[in-house]
Amino acid sequence: MTKQTGLDRRNFMKGAGLTALAGAAGTVATVASSGASAQSSNDIPLLAGGRYDFDTPYNRVGTNCSRWDSPPRNYPGGEFKYGMGVASMDFECAPCITEALQDRIKHHNWGYLSTTEDLRNGILNWNAERHGVELAPEMITISDGVYPGMIAAMRSFIPKGNKVLIITPAYSGFYSMARGAHIETVDSEMLYVNGRYEVNWEDLEAKMTADVRALIVCNPQNPTGNVWTHDELLRMGRLALEHDIVVLSDEIHSDVVRRGHKYTPFAAVNDEAVVNNSVTFNAISKTFNLAAMKNAYYYSKSPTTLARVNQYHRAELSTLGVVANTAAYENGAEWFDQAKDYLDDNHTFIENYIKEHMPSVGYTRNEGTFMTFLDFSKTMAAIDAESQAVAHGKNTPEQYFQDWLVHQSGVYLNPGSSYGEGGSGHMRMNVASARSVVSDVMDALATAVNKV
Repeated sequence: MTKQTGLDRRNFMKGAGLTALAGAAGTVATVASSGASAQSSNDIPLLAGGRYDFDTPYNRVGTNCSRWDSPPRNYPGGEFKYGMGVASMDFECAPCITEALQDRIKHHNWGYLSTTEDLRNGILNWNAERHGVELAPEMITISDGVYPGMIAAMRSFIPKGNKVLIITPAYSGFYSMARGAHIETVDSEMLYVNGRYEVNWEDLEAKMTADVRALIVCNPQNPTGNVWTHDELLRMGRLALEHDIVVLSDEIHSDVVRRGHKYTPFAAVNDEAVVNNSVTFNAISKTFNLAAMKNAYYYSKSPTTLARVNQYHRAELSTLGVVANTAAYENGAEWFDQAKDYLDDNHTFIENYIKEHMPSVGYTRNEGTFMTFLDFSKTMAAIDAESQAVAHGKNTPEQYFQDWLVHQSGVYLNPGSSYGEGGSGHMRMNVASARSVVSDVMDALATAVNKV
């Protein structure tokens, strides 16, 4: 009786959440009303030829989903329709993950784990087979996220009041990590050269002052999409080594690399001293949409460097997180390879759409990640976003433009100003949705932008 009551309540709450949210946000459940009907089953259908179905939108509305359920709270009039901000995929996860979780929850006890050996082996094999990085088990520390690992490294290498150097625009979370470690940040803004973001080497070295103790390398770079070459990484690393600065390389997007580009792990550069002066942080949370499963790792080929980070780190692992990640490492490769191709095609679709239908919007061709960094500076100038931001109590023009876009198009994007110097005039868009949803989003954006 108790078990049945619990199930009924869960189903009721899920349905009530969908109803309440739709009532509050009008057409918020756009994923369900786009070209194809939304999936609701627990199984991803396989199409002819062993292909997974990424075209059928999977409705996440009403499931306490950050990407789709958080923004509507700020738009009670129902203006919000499309959550294209938070960096999570809208696809239903790989079947092997759900199957492994379902199998584990048949055992109704949640005591401490006895080992994470299978997870560690998955990490080792994934890095060796997909990225050519041979790691020994003792080089790896399993963590419950990239955040706690990087904060531990910042606490270890950077005294309070000193600084970490960030090549920008870069992931906004680096700034909150620095606050958590009680240190300062310094931005080195990239140059935009022939349609690609490039490191401003002169500026980068000039900012390697005595109080800068670490350099964050984001590889691939979020939000600009750079997949750094071997030579670029080597040059960053040698500059850091010359100035007694340790490299903290965030490589969480390392698997999401577009056709024609190759991800080079920082730990694979051809200079042992540079490699030993680095710590790499990674996870498959972007690869398999497992962010909430709280599972990551970091590694260094220098035992001394790794030990310095470990003294400030303690992992709080979840049983289900270990199960989900282990299953993905062992059996998820085919699903991800198909998802990656689909994401690449989404990027191409957006690039072509902007060229044809939104010529006032600047587009930079991503080399990696499932984000794209769009230049709306012309539209923002046309609506005087700078003055409007002041009038509406917004900290930046981009924050005002975020609201403007929602009211004019229903599309919610992330303000470029969140990503440090070089982000002004830009908005970050997540492309990891069914093609029909992406198409509807682009139509809505074009309607809003082109009428200005």
